[in-house]
Amino acid sequence: MSRRVLLRVLSILLILAVTGAASLYWLARRAEPVYSGTLALPGLTSPVRVGFGPHAVPTIAADTLRDLLFAQGYIVASERLWQMDTLRRLAGGRLAEVFGADALPADRFFRTVGLAHEARRTLESLDASDRDLLAAYAAGVNAYRDEARARLPLEYRIAGFAPAPWEPEDSLVIGGYMAWTQSFNLRAELTFLRLAARIGSARARELFPTDEGIPAPEVAPELVRYLSANRPSRMDLTEEPSLDAAFQLPARFGLPIPGAASNAWGVTGSRTATGAAMLANDPHLAPSMPGIWYELELIAPELHLSGVTLPGVPLVLIGHNEHLAWGFTSAIADTQDLFVERATPDGRVERAGSDPEPILSRIERIPVKDAEPVELAVRRTSHGVIVNGILGDATDSPMDLPGLDTADLLALRQNNDLPDLSFAAIHRLARSRTLSEAREASTGFRQVALNLMLAHRDGGIAWQVTGLLPKRGKGSGAFPSPGWLPEYAWRGFVPQRLNPAQTDPSGGALITANNRTIPADYPVAVSRAWMAPYRAQRIAELLAGSPPLTPASMADIQRDRASLQARLMQQSLRRIEMELRAVDARAWEIASDSLLDWNGVMDGDSPSAALFILLEPALFEALYGDELGEDLAALMEMAMVAYNPLQETLRSGQSSFWDDIRTPRVETPAEIWARAILAATADLKARSGVSGQAPLERIRTLTFPHAFDKLPVLGPWFSVGPIGVGGGTDTVDVMKATPLKPEQALFAPSMRMVATPADWTQTRGTLPLGQSGHRFSPYRTDQLDDWLAGDSHPWPWNGPVDGNVVGQLLLMPLD
Repeated sequence: MSRRVLLRVLSILLILAVTGAASLYWLARRAEPVYSGTLALPGLTSPVRVGFGPHAVPTIAADTLRDLLFAQGYIVASERLWQMDTLRRLAGGRLAEVFGADALPADRFFRTVGLAHEARRTLESLDASDRDLLAAYAAGVNAYRDEARARLPLEYRIAGFAPAPWEPEDSLVIGGYMAWTQSFNLRAELTFLRLAARIGSARARELFPTDEGIPAPEVAPELVRYLSANRPSRMDLTEEPSLDAAFQLPARFGLPIPGAASNAWGVTGSRTATGAAMLANDPHLAPSMPGIWYELELIAPELHLSGVTLPGVPLVLIGHNEHLAWGFTSAIADTQDLFVERATPDGRVERAGSDPEPILSRIERIPVKDAEPVELAVRRTSHGVIVNGILGDATDSPMDLPGLDTADLLALRQNNDLPDLSFAAIHRLARSRTLSEAREASTGFRQVALNLMLAHRDGGIAWQVTGLLPKRGKGSGAFPSPGWLPEYAWRGFVPQRLNPAQTDPSGGALITANNRTIPADYPVAVSRAWMAPYRAQRIAELLAGSPPLTPASMADIQRDRASLQARLMQQSLRRIEMELRAVDARAWEIASDSLLDWNGVMDGDSPSAALFILLEPALFEALYGDELGEDLAALMEMAMVAYNPLQETLRSGQSSFWDDIRTPRVETPAEIWARAILAATADLKARSGVSGQAPLERIRTLTFPHAFDKLPVLGPWFSVGPIGVGGGTDTVDVMKATPLKPEQALFAPSMRMVATPADWTQTRGTLPLGQSGHRFSPYRTDQLDDWLAGDSHPWPWNGPVDGNVVGQLLLMPLD
């Protein structure tokens, strides 16, 4: 080919590339919403005024509550329709309909769990007034969908489909999915079965401590005997459909995944500089592009709210009205039990003392793009849905449900006997005028157990655990129960008035950070597997040492990166100093130089923090790898959602796993520590190159994945990151990773808020990215720098802050 022809070809290709990029840019910008002017919309009954302030945060004011929620649906959809659409499809098991057979595992998973079925049942149970509000919100979403039919978000043009009409139950299925992400015990019970199959029930029990110094409850003796006689093997999935998609699709689509990490604390006026109460909240969720929350202010007669909403769900989930502020953290409550069902030859399940019980079944028909629909039989017993078909091997996803190769059926019992009324609870909470009204409103949260944290303008604060807590027969619920014995069945639910709660504590502060919030002998069973208490302990430590608190000092606590687990590790090393020196001088030198003189702060520029995050998985491997083998991954995954045996060993120095059973001699703790220190050091050197050292922010990164994250070219273009970050799994400023992938931050603050009830104009917050999901919007990532630095901006109250208006939009009824 001549040089002239080659240049001509290259020129043509360049022109095509530039033209294609320009076309994509034009299509993307065309889909963005307008922030000024007048729009006439069918479905409105009166004008709605929308003022966009800094960061394009809207204040929506309407003459009726129905028109307000219509406008909320319209405005939020104009920025987040793709996110809303993919989230309802994921939760409802409808991804394969538009993405094809690759999404079938996820659809099978959520059809089995039955979130869409529950949403339809809930809708029928709501009062007519609440159903009308959901319908108004849906009408607003559809008004945007219809108006933007020719200028849909760029993702729809790339994926090749258009959004279906929004239905009221779509908002409820999204709420149901968020409740599912706050339920954890199923995974723990499955992991226990997997580990018990390898090392026996007694040894496996040691790996599930309840909290500091509190061992796991006893395993049902009938189950111990049964497992001893019928020990299942670890699951072999070589001939089963891969479940990776089921476990990884939510994260791939930039959607929230199961995980627990949130902080909230309230202080009364006795602890503040102004004598007024304050509330801080930073719920921790998986990073995504766009982020999970959307900021707004809502104004209508008898309703005034400011805060963040979950796109797809009306009203405000975290925020405040004129009287009080509220936030949430996960209560880590055990509302799921696994029952081992012994099948009979004729396809029923055994029941001691009575005839076998038939297995009920319903057929789910799953549409698949470019293929025939797939039918799924969802089976259940009186103990719940059979989950065998949605189990699998560890995929280092927080959604993993470890499986077993067993002829027995595994039934999941959940607290979903009664329809959930979470939307009614949100509505009542939004209208609450007192702390007692707000606590009473929370009884509508039946299927999601949360810590509701409250602060009132009169100076009072309160804490209330929501959700229906099981009233069990025999057994603790921490481990699977023998389904064939009726004495282990649930006996209903604890009356919600008995759920743990507190108002105006004598110390002037209430703290929840996924920790054990009740005494070990509390009469109501909430959980047997809390998260580590380190974040709550650190918050209490900072509050106790602080001068009278201000909004700025509350925000400073949210930015704190001191690791109490690092302190425990240092204490554990000092306990064995003499032994470690004798066993391996080099390991001791590394520990002394890089760890023991370190202040334990997980700053991004800290090389010691980098070594620390690699030491955790090295200790898991050195301590448990010989006995657990490939099942170690399942235990390490559990470290994300519960106080784990390594943490208890760091605290106490005690473990029955110190010895390496692969060698003829009995190893000491110092020898295991030496192995781990040397392995972590080698790992750090491999990751950091010639220097052998690197700061934490070069080892651990944070990415906000878009739905197209895994696609070549498009992935980096739509996703945000990777970004080197500080913080740790147990620090107040959380940057949470699984020990299997210490380099990847899986959970981070999804928003931050400090609420000031005495003067709402002083309430501040921030999102990780921004308001918009549109690729080229200036409001897509405009809050990222502030979020990384721990800074924030005022939330609107009675309109955009300081009159700083991006635009004024008037929504008019269409005559």
